[in-house]
Amino acid sequence: MSMLTRSITLGVLALGVGATALAAQQKPRGYSNYRWYIGGQASYFNFQTTGQTRGWIPSVGGNTMIIAKRTGLLISVDDALGNDEVATIAYSGSATGTQQIAFNDVLRFSFNLIAFPWRGIVEPYIGVGGGIMYAVSPVVVNGSGYTPAELSTLYETVDDLTSTGFASLVGGLQIKGGPFMIFGQYQINTAPSRGNAFVGSTQTASVGLRLLLGSSRDYNMDNR
Repeated sequence: MSMLTRSITLGVLALGVGATALAAQQKPRGYSNYRWYIGGQASYFNFQTTGQTRGWIPSVGGNTMIIAKRTGLLISVDDALGNDEVATIAYSGSATGTQQIAFNDVLRFSFNLIAFPWRGIVEPYIGVGGGIMYAVSPVVVNGSGYTPAELSTLYETVDDLTSTGFASLVGGLQIKGGPFMIFGQYQINTAPSRGNAFVGSTQTASVGLRLLLGSSRDYNMDNR
């Protein structure tokens, strides 16, 4: 999981670096297709674990949106800022058959293909996609009774059971003004498999701002 996470993180950063190279380009007059935006969002993240009831915590993140004509690609990363969140996982190596863990942040990477019913200053959109989610640096609660080897095996189990892939459905509304775009959106992610530290679907309500970087396509092809 750690290698996959690092790969996706580097990929998102590479997209951001590549996008900045478009900033110096001029916007084709009277045309809003093939645009590339980058921005940030503030959110609330709704989730439940095996050790606590469902609730909301604040989240911050960044995103990039590549728009063609009536379709586009939305890539986002969000860090939910929790505090002493807990979960209980099944673990046969413990005396009780379970083990309590604790964590703070929950990191999510999302990739969604989106469609626009119409284009204009005010644009609704809906999309489907997927991503990964994991608790950042979870720790074992009361792990003093384990040997170093047992603790190492336990943490491997913890890493597996505090991470999950998901399918997602996202809907939003964006309002354009010059090079900026204000947006609000809601995303629902599918539930993890049984036995995971997270229970049920997760949801994210976000508002944010995107900045136009330029064209995502060669200008000579825009008029074809």
